Amino acid sequence: MMSKKPSNCAICDNSNRASICSVCVNYRLNEYNSFLKSLESRRDLLYSKLSVVLAAKGKTDDQLNWKIRQNEKLTNLKEKLRRSKEQLAQGKAKIERVSHDLKVKYGMLESVRGTLEKNRVEQLEKFYPNLIVTLSSGHRAITSDRLHKQSVVIKQICKLFPQRHVNLEGERRDGSSGQYDLICNARLPRGLDPHSVPSEELAASLGYMVQLLNLVVHNLAAPALHNSGFAGSCSRIWQRDSYWNARPSSRSNEYPLFIPRQNYCSTSGDNSWTDRSSSNFGVASMESERRFRLDSSGSNSFNYSPASPHTVETHKDLQKGISLLKKSVACITAYCYNSLCLDVPAEASTFEAFSKLLAALSSTKEVPSVMSLKMACSRIEIFFLTIKCEG
Repeated sequence: MMSKKPSNCAICDNSNRASICSVCVNYRLNEYNSFLKSLESRRDLLYSKLSVVLAAKGKTDDQLNWKIRQNEKLTNLKEKLRRSKEQLAQGKAKIERVSHDLKVKYGMLESVRGTLEKNRVEQLEKFYPNLIVTLSSGHRAITSDRLHKQSVVIKQICKLFPQRHVNLEGERRDGSSGQYDLICNARLPRGLDPHSVPSEELAASLGYMVQLLNLVVHNLAAPALHNSGFAGSCSRIWQRDSYWNARPSSRSNEYPLFIPRQNYCSTSGDNSWTDRSSSNFGVASMESERRFRLDSSGSNSFNYSPASPHTVETHKDLQKGISLLKKSVACITAYCYNSLCLDVPAEASTFEAFSKLLAALSSTKEVPSVMSLKMACSRIEIFFLTIKCEG
């Protein structure tokens, strides 16, 4: 309780009793009310300070709790990493052990297999000595018979399409001279120049070569780099569309092996070159009158400047056709020479090397001797092949 303070009232002050008059009572009540208000303001001030302190403490506690949780997660991850490393090391060790065991087993298997193969060879040599000789002799006989029949066929083909390499001394009427390759007495072009020989002779010789190439590919089972269609002096060559489709992918990929008689490289733009949709391969008339030859002037080059664009394009197509034909001939020549274990003649033209190849294939003595040498070198391979067939 509050201590009693002196009052201005004489009655209340002298009686030493509680205030009984209204003035003293009101005075004491007002004084007590003021004291309560001061305490309330102090309480509010302390409560606000306490709230700030509690909020700061709450944030600090939250941070400490988050740090504790993160430390626990980090500890768990480190433990998980340690276990993963241990498992990885154990797995590597297991793989190494298994690999070592497999290598040992494979070594044992290879050793046992080598022993078995050696025993099989010994048993075959001991109990079946004539079997290997019989099979080898049969293989040589079949090969020899095949080569003989092949040489007969090639000899007949060479009689139908004789080839030779000539050197024209002097100068002919058409201005040609030097070395040429002939097929059926028709000169083949030199290089990719379609004007190195007369136009009729060019078309005929390239047509002969197309037919000869098709016959050789069929009889020798040689790979054909390009496809060609024989149509006499109007033959063509093209790159096949795919392995299954022998037709060209488009008409623009089909190249002529002849110069049409329609314009003979005329400088005027009125005469058109070959119409590839026509049935006569772009030739206006097979009985058309003779016109001025391309190379009657004796020049092996053609001046494209006064010619029409269509003429220039057709000349390029003709050169492309000659290039494809020579590539096909060179491919078959290289394939056959490699199959015979022979070297391609050095410093020989494409058509000359091809003619020498056909002469070698048509010989009944040269090819069997080469093949007998080849078979003698591969006798060991035939021996092991026979053993595998018996197994």
